Amino acid sequence: MLKKIGRILVLVVCVLVIVLSVGGIVGAWGINSAVSNVTLKVISVVQTGVEVVDSAVGRVDTLVQTARDEVHQASDMVTTAANKLQENRPVLTALSERLETRLGPTVDKIQEVMTPVHDTLVTVSSAVSFANSVPFIQERAPRLEQLDQTLSQLSALTADVVQLRTTLRAAVTEKADQLTQEVAAALTDLAARIDGRLVDVQSKLQALQSDMVALQARIQTLQSTLLLIFNLIALLATLVSIWVIYSQIVVIRHFWSRSTAVAINPPAPEQSAPAATGTIDAQSPVTLDTKAVVVPPVETPPAETPAAESPAADAPTADHPEKSS
Repeated sequence: MLKKIGRILVLVVCVLVIVLSVGGIVGAWGINSAVSNVTLKVISVVQTGVEVVDSAVGRVDTLVQTARDEVHQASDMVTTAANKLQENRPVLTALSERLETRLGPTVDKIQEVMTPVHDTLVTVSSAVSFANSVPFIQERAPRLEQLDQTLSQLSALTADVVQLRTTLRAAVTEKADQLTQEVAAALTDLAARIDGRLVDVQSKLQALQSDMVALQARIQTLQSTLLLIFNLIALLATLVSIWVIYSQIVVIRHFWSRSTAVAINPPAPEQSAPAATGTIDAQSPVTLDTKAVVVPPVETPPAETPAAESPAADAPTADHPEKSS
């Protein structure tokens, strides 16, 4: 009974281990899928950020080039028309209106394009910080400080454009025959400062674009490495679980075969003991009979020889009674 209970317990434990191993295989691949999805989402955030920055830089390049052309043209026209204001007043009036309708909206458009870039960089920085929470990952997030400086420069650029437009409009409405040297110098200085700010904004955005492209390349390499590691870990867990399942099946087959053999040929304690005794008894008589056969030939001949001779000696006595008397 105790052996039966022991076999049943072993079989139950083996079945439980098999079930847990199957669950481990399913769990390993489930965790692998979940972690891979998180990794792909982080990479997707970075890729989206790179796309937004690329698009913004392309649009800003076009807008900056347009704004610089307007500023250069305004500076040249102011320098040319400064000495002959009355003759060139219509030209300066058209230039003032052009600055109102083209340069100002262009600078405002640059700020509008840069707004989603800032939001995207914040999201990318959060994703990179999340990736850096993994012990062996250390990636550098995009520098938001540089973008904040660029946005500050755009605010100052807008103020310079407003000042240029206001100064030029005031100079056009003057009744003097020529612009004063101070006003002309102020207009050219404003134009040069606006052009310098535009170039600075363009260069910083291009540097930001390069950083984002480099970050995307590093993140993609990291993605391939991580996905390979995740798959290898899941595969290793699967192989270990399969080995455990196989070992438990071997144990189950061993105990099951023993149980089946016992069920087919049940042990009989009452019959097994006499069978062993009968075997011993069957061997003992053979030994005793052998001794019995060997011993009598040694003892019998001396005892029977005188008995055989005495009748022969008495026979003549019976035939010749005179001799016997």
